[in-house]
Amino acid sequence: MGSILFRGIVIVAVILACATGLTAAFGLLVAADYFAFAIILSPPLAALAAAGAALFFCLLAVIAGKLTLAGMKKQPRRSVRMRIAAVVGEIFGKELAAVADRYPVRSIAAALFAGFALGFSPKLRGALRTFLRP
Repeated sequence: MGSILFRGIVIVAVILACATGLTAAFGLLVAADYFAFAIILSPPLAALAAAGAALFFCLLAVIAGKLTLAGMKKQPRRSVRMRIAAVVGEIFGKELAAVADRYPVRSIAAALFAGFALGFSPKLRGALRTFLRP
């Protein structure tokens, strides 16, 4: 437990140091922009131009972040029905596979009959569709 806490403290310290360094670098970038703009503009306009450049950089960072997050797929939460289906599949899947291996002709006939019944009966298709939808 102590090593996990120590690792967490080290990670937080590294993140804090990186955030402090990036803040300082961003401040120096704004200062460099100010001095670059001060050559061609008056000091108040140079300060305004440097602030505008900093805001533009922040806007670009926000847009890049939104595009990155939009590109990531959200993992849907598994519903209770999905969990039940997974458990039932784990329980009965191996047994059904063993039965199908033991009786291959009957398994093929049952699968053909079930496919024919689902293809022929709209009510069975609808019932299966509503059962399988989350």
